[in-house]
Amino acid sequence: MAAVLAGCGLLANENETPEDQVSQRSIQEVQEAFTPEWMELPWVVGTGLALCDGEPCIRVFLARESPEARAAIPEELEGYPVELVVTGPFEPRGPPR
Repeated sequence: MAAVLAGCGLLANENETPEDQVSQRSIQEVQEAFTPEWMELPWVVGTGLALCDGEPCIRVFLARESPEARAAIPEELEGYPVELVVTGPFEPRGPPR
C-alpha cells in the first residue's frame, strides 16, 4: 500500500524540493512555464527541447558562460533534466534568398 501511496505523491519526502519531484506536467508544459522567468535573466537568449544522453531534456541557451546562470537555473526541474548551452547571442536572419 505504501508504494501505491508514494506513487500518488501522498507520501512526499519532507526533504524534497519542488525540483526533486516528478512532474505531472509534460516537458513542454514545464519549459513553457519557466521560459518567461529565464528570459528575464540577462544571459539567457532562448530555451528549447532536446535529447540529452538519449532522454528528453530542456535546454537553456546562454549568450555567455556565467556562474550566475549555473546558480539560477537548476540541473533538473520537475523531474526533467535541464542543460545549459552557450551559443552566444542569437541574431535575426534575413529572408531566404
